[in-house]
Amino acid sequence: MKKNLLNLLINLVLTNIFIFIFLYSNNIKNSVIVAINIWKNILIPNIFPFLLISSLMVKYGLINIISKTIGPLIKKIYNLPQSSSYAILTSIITGFPTGSIYIKDLLNNKEIDIDDANSLIAFTSYSNPIFVISGIGETLLNNKKIGIKIYIVHLTTGLIMGLFFRNKNKKSKDTKYKIIVDNKSFINNLTDSINNTFKVLINILGIIIFFYMIVTIINIIFPNNIYTSIIKGILELTTGISNISSLKIAKKLKIALIGFLISFNGLSVHFQTKSIIEKTGIKYKNYFISRIIQSLLCFIILYIF
Repeated sequence: MKKNLLNLLINLVLTNIFIFIFLYSNNIKNSVIVAINIWKNILIPNIFPFLLISSLMVKYGLINIISKTIGPLIKKIYNLPQSSSYAILTSIITGFPTGSIYIKDLLNNKEIDIDDANSLIAFTSYSNPIFVISGIGETLLNNKKIGIKIYIVHLTTGLIMGLFFRNKNKKSKDTKYKIIVDNKSFINNLTDSINNTFKVLINILGIIIFFYMIVTIINIIFPNNIYTSIIKGILELTTGISNISSLKIAKKLKIALIGFLISFNGLSVHFQTKSIIEKTGIKYKNYFISRIIQSLLCFIILYIF
């Protein structure tokens, strides 16, 4: 019964989108162009190099060298293998949804087990620091210091999520350093990494386009106010934040709402993450619950302090 109702709701949404594509073809076309430009000009230059090199590093076991620096600390705090530090560090540097990609690679290469992956997925989804500090703070809010404060709270609350999802009763084990994980030649490993990276990026592109179309329809139907801005931010992060930054509301509420949306990630990123961890055994539920808790925590801290 529930499945039939869900299918009915999905069909209703898709039918409305289909109608709007005909009625407002130019608006929808422009939203697709915007989505493609974001993917082409922002995601590929910033994410592709990291994903490609990190994929090769996982294949050749070089992550263990990086893990030796902060690995012992991560192991002590979160009860996770030292190699987990690689996924945590790179997800902080590159931003979402790369954390889920690194976790999947570590799991596939047996650097971590499924329990470790389920713990990691809860606190490896961070916004890119440049986006928050420069894009939001400096450009949208005209105050770089506010951007720094938002990012610090976002990062801190994210790391706190790791304590909530810590494997308390499990004894963490570290894999031994591996020079290479398979017998493939370097060119084959490089080709595999390129193909896998582009598959992920193509999926991300499709999801971004889908959510940008929905946000465009909301813009057509409803006026821009605090409620529609929050809804748009829950669906697609950048549009919602841009709208909220232009609203005439109390500054501390504006900052708190932006922190809330950044920590929630937006359903667009949720879908991207879910598509990456599909069929791996990693629990999307852990990711979703941690996003709810972190976003509320981030909102409260920013609003009060």
